[in-house]
Amino acid sequence: MPDVALIEALDRLREGYTQRQKLSANLAAALKGTTSALGKASRTMRDYIERGQGAADAAPRALEALAASRLRDEAIDPLQPALRREVKLLTEQATALKDAANALRGEAVDVVKLGHALTALEASKLKDPAVAALLPRLADELDQGQQALGATFGLALRHALAERGITLEGRPPRFEIGPFELAADFVSRAATLSYGKNLVARRVPLSVEAVLKAYDREAKAITGRSENGAEWIRQLYAAWEIVRARRGGGDPRANIVECYYELVLLRQPRAFRFSPSKHSFVDYSRAQFAYDFYEFTGRNKAIYQGLRAFGTSATKSQTDNPERSIWIVNGDSPHAGNYISDVKFDKDE
Repeated sequence: MPDVALIEALDRLREGYTQRQKLSANLAAALKGTTSALGKASRTMRDYIERGQGAADAAPRALEALAASRLRDEAIDPLQPALRREVKLLTEQATALKDAANALRGEAVDVVKLGHALTALEASKLKDPAVAALLPRLADELDQGQQALGATFGLALRHALAERGITLEGRPPRFEIGPFELAADFVSRAATLSYGKNLVARRVPLSVEAVLKAYDREAKAITGRSENGAEWIRQLYAAWEIVRARRGGGDPRANIVECYYELVLLRQPRAFRFSPSKHSFVDYSRAQFAYDFYEFTGRNKAIYQGLRAFGTSATKSQTDNPERSIWIVNGDSPHAGNYISDVKFDKDE
């Protein structure tokens, strides 16, 4: 049910801002009219004097008084820019309050309209305690509206995935499709798709069809490839050696992100090495590397020259830095895994 008290409070505030906006707009119009009237009076009086009509003695003195007047310089011109800004801010505030109230009037909250209105009110330069007091209630209404939409959308997506034998997990607005996470934003009507914590699709239209299409594309690109484990571990070893050599070669550990960068270069075709260009570059995403790393160091342990690759867990400071660690999924959930900071090759861990 609509929150009648909240809607009435929004309407009262909107009426107040609308009255303030009209008063400011009327004053701006009056000042603009005054400027125009003064200019017109000066021009007409000058013509009047030049033609030598009527009160010839009084007219020149009146023209001098108009010319000497500082009304425009000291009152009108300094005030008009401030009034224009005030009218704009008051209009935006009144519109946001109106949109917020309208978004709450229906049987279901219009989360798109309410989301935009809430963002506008939070960003407003008009710091009004009365408006600020309503923001938490509006945020709560928005959250409840998104939860309701999420439940409806999640039910449709769950049924669509169930037909494929896939179970949808998680709670709106975050859903789990195996190792993939779908984060829905009903205000922007879009979602992001990640493999573990590695973003793979930045903007997916919020429809079941679009989500399934994005999931199919990314699942095929990441988990649906046929990678040669022996060749992959050989390339990882070469990348590991390059990184270690660059750092002096004394430490058996090498940063996993640096190893990933070197591995990307090692996977490039001869055409790219001879003449690097975006046309000859073969993409190897961070998510693909994360999948392969667990595949050939965890699930199916590949051996190179009698050595295995191991990943060492990242510290808290490293997990916050995407240049120092990578999230490696090791289960059937995007949250089943850990951040790895370094790679080392050894006979045993």
